[in-house]
Amino acid sequence: MSNQRLLALANRSMVVFLVLFCGSLSIAWLGERSLPVGATVFMHLTLVLTAALFKIAYVTRLIAQDRMRQPLV
Repeated sequence: MSNQRLLALANRSMVVFLVLFCGSLSIAWLGERSLPVGATVFMHLTLVLTAALFKIAYVTRLIAQDRMRQPLV
């Protein structure tokens, strides 16, 4: 995979995981009274998982930028 494609994939992944995190956050904290306990626990686990995947996508982005000799932001 080329560095440009890797950078684009990492950027898209970061957006997707951020949206999923925000959705999970709103369901886990704002909708917890209307959900069963199992669903609330699942949403809290989803928060941890999406945050971890976001961080992996960010590191992938940094790797692609480093390979392309771009400034790391």
